[in-house]
Amino acid sequence: MKYVPQRRTNDGFGKSALHFFKWLLIVTGGALVAGGLFAALLFGGSLRHHISSSAPGKTILTYTLKASLPENTESGGLSLSLLKPDRLTYADVIRALTYAAHDKRIKALVVRLRDPEMSPAQLQGLRVAIEKFRAGGKQAYIYAVDYGGSGIGEYYLASSFGQIWLQPVGNVSMNGIAAEVPFFRDTLDKLGVSAQFLREGIYKSMPESVTLNGMSKPARQMMTGMISDLSRQIVAGIAADRKMKVAEVKALVDGSPYTDGQALKLKLIDRIGYYDEMFDAAMKAAGKGAHTVRLQKYAESLRSGSDFDDDGKKIALIVGSGDIISYGGQPHLGFGGGMAADKLVKTFRKVRKDKNVVAVVFRIDSPGGSPEAAETIRHAMLETEKSGKPVIVSMGGYAASGGYWIASAANKIVAEPATITGSIGVFGGKFVLAGLWSKLGVHWGSVSAGRNAMMWSENVPFTQKQTAQFQNMLADIYHAFIMRVATGRDMKPAAVEAVAQGHVWTGAQAQKRGLVDVLGGINKAVALARQMAHLKPGEKAPLVLYPRPKSPFERVMELLSGQEMVAIMPALQAADVLRALQTATNGETGLLQIPEMQLR
Repeated sequence: MKYVPQRRTNDGFGKSALHFFKWLLIVTGGALVAGGLFAALLFGGSLRHHISSSAPGKTILTYTLKASLPENTESGGLSLSLLKPDRLTYADVIRALTYAAHDKRIKALVVRLRDPEMSPAQLQGLRVAIEKFRAGGKQAYIYAVDYGGSGIGEYYLASSFGQIWLQPVGNVSMNGIAAEVPFFRDTLDKLGVSAQFLREGIYKSMPESVTLNGMSKPARQMMTGMISDLSRQIVAGIAADRKMKVAEVKALVDGSPYTDGQALKLKLIDRIGYYDEMFDAAMKAAGKGAHTVRLQKYAESLRSGSDFDDDGKKIALIVGSGDIISYGGQPHLGFGGGMAADKLVKTFRKVRKDKNVVAVVFRIDSPGGSPEAAETIRHAMLETEKSGKPVIVSMGGYAASGGYWIASAANKIVAEPATITGSIGVFGGKFVLAGLWSKLGVHWGSVSAGRNAMMWSENVPFTQKQTAQFQNMLADIYHAFIMRVATGRDMKPAAVEAVAQGHVWTGAQAQKRGLVDVLGGINKAVALARQMAHLKPGEKAPLVLYPRPKSPFERVMELLSGQEMVAIMPALQAADVLRALQTATNGETGLLQIPEMQLR
């Protein structure tokens, strides 16, 4: 079953509860993971010898941070790569800031904040980039009409800047972190829909939204621990940046929100003023003759495909983002194509054949998905490692369930402290719509051959024997999960079992339990890759995205040359709805399809 991670919860980060709604009746699972992302065309182990020529002397970089920062152009779909060609990915921003920190011509960074939606891990990575930018004596200014449109995450990010400006009449809302989970059992009962879901792992809470009327004790325990750890990380970060005691920040969080005057008095902000006033202050500080360059332009000048043609050593960057699926097509308008196993297998194969690739950084940003697809990707990773090329996994906002199934095979795992990971468990099942059809006056007739031919039909419930058979299937997958983690992490199965059962952890919690090797971002992963590839300090080995990114023209032509042409045709919406209804109502092909068992 699929879910739609779009509902925003009051978690302070603009997080999304995880929805899985098939047709009009399938409803949300547990709101456990924050959307996250963080990879694509990043820098290598050492900076390039040439820096963008687009920046004149005494340059101030300007940037408006709004909405979300996608993992890459694929995850953003056509709306990113074609309709908004100048929009930066998260990796573009990190890469540009990293280069700017070493570019003597760049004097300052001016950022305008407009209600961005970013995961805790993404915020942490961006904060580190800002802090390193400032470490070289450069100034960083941030401005917003208020801090808190997306919760405490906005102020958490702002606190890493040297000067925090707030518009008059604005406010600072740093009200902490919360997560809300909807439960639809009563609603489904009224509709005549029965949710038959089984699981392996007492913390595997995704199905609880449709099987229970409230949060189970294990789920509450898990979420409380995760939210508490994220809160601890955020409070500690703000305290360090604003030179306050942790206890002071905790008290400020409990007393939030604050008016502009209160925030200034409490030293949460540095200035009350308008954007043009902040801009003028930055220009004056930079000195006579200062110029401005948009961060988009600066980042664009750093992009280069020449590394593909270079005969020197390279570190390959492979990105896996979204739901884990076996086969992937082109993304439709505004939607990504998921973490497709068939595409990643081809990419790993290409990397293995490239004699210049000495190591791989595999960026995983996924809540899970198909166990079969996860196993396919894991095998491709192992084959790459056997070829003598170490694979370092860099976890994005989340790398949980199927994402961790894959990651466990890596030579090393790197995660941000706020990355959501673990969730070693499995669930699966179906919705039985017989009661709904009765209410609607819809009658089904069926003909079958085979005692279990109707097992996956959504018109009849599982028999007692079928339930036992299905539970055995899930148990087998769970056992395979445990053993793969035990092998990959060099742990005893009993030790894995102790941290499994579907339990979700933050990156910091996971490291303490042996599920993660190192805390940090993609920089740390690159450093480990260089180390495992036995590269000398300063030896050139840029990080190169595989497969090579397509240009907007190539993507348009690819679209127009095949069936993906419909992605830009309104008529597609109706066709998609019809196909979805056919599957949801167990239409012509429904009886032949086994519902996906989900690693989430």
